[in-house]
Amino acid sequence: MKKDKSKKANPITLKKDESKKAKPTTLNKEIAPVEMHKEVKQKEPMVLKELSPYMTIVVHHLYKEGYFNFANFAKGERFDLSWFDTEYARKYILFAVQKFGKDKQEISKWLSGSDLKQVAMFGCPSFNRSIVIPSKRLRNFFSIPENTVCSKCVLRESCTFVNQSVWGSDTNKLDLAIVMKVICSYALFVDPELVVPDELKNSVNRLLMEVLKLSKTV
Repeated sequence: MKKDKSKKANPITLKKDESKKAKPTTLNKEIAPVEMHKEVKQKEPMVLKELSPYMTIVVHHLYKEGYFNFANFAKGERFDLSWFDTEYARKYILFAVQKFGKDKQEISKWLSGSDLKQVAMFGCPSFNRSIVIPSKRLRNFFSIPENTVCSKCVLRESCTFVNQSVWGSDTNKLDLAIVMKVICSYALFVDPELVVPDELKNSVNRLLMEVLKLSKTV
């Protein structure tokens, strides 16, 4: 997938522009601890929602491809959607889609740039660190300034990574494992405070189906 060079801003300029407003804290791959001058909301129990038809198709495809062979909850001769009614199983789905992304990295160059950028511009599905970091890496690929997204995010009061940038990622390479974790998180772990517009849901669903279709060609 090629980035839109006509609209791409110089990443150096972006960093300078950001520093004039509020100098961002940078994160390394392991992410540095941050001192915040506000009370952070405690993590709420996860509320599991029914898998969407699109996510069900993805999970079934991964099952057929053997990505749940070592999952202790996926036992039986036939695929059973009730296997995924626990928090552990939902997290295992994210593990599986990332493995799938690594195995199918080649197809990343053919994905819809407009849908991906819309997902990147929206923000993060939750303020959980394991989801925030991939979301920031996706924004980094599109050279989207963190303050542009964080300033409008309804989760900013609960997030400890506001306006922080992620370094150490290749901005010239779209990592399909990261893409899969981010878009599948929208189908699995969206924070209750976050209202996801239909336009974004449609972009996520199109990307999921596009990935499955392209995966059959490699």
